[in-house]
Amino acid sequence: MRHGSLFLGVAMLLATASVSRADGVNCKQVNKYLQTGRSVSDVAETMVIGEDDVKKCQEEAAAQKAAGAAGGEQKADGQKDAK
Repeated sequence: MRHGSLFLGVAMLLATASVSRADGVNCKQVNKYLQTGRSVSDVAETMVIGEDDVKKCQEEAAAQKAAGAAGGEQKADGQKDAK
């Protein structure tokens, strides 16, 4: 009985910790570390997060950059039409 309760308590603790950790990833900081030339595994170890989280931040930054570039092209085209 004690072992079952202990196991259940530890399982709940780990589940709660992993959920809150995933929500609390600071992608801005992750990307700053990556821009300095650090590897994905080094950033994950430094920030005590999973490599999956680092890769997600990397992908989000690339998507935002691509969206920003596409938006910039539209503005440039609009400016040309206005002249």
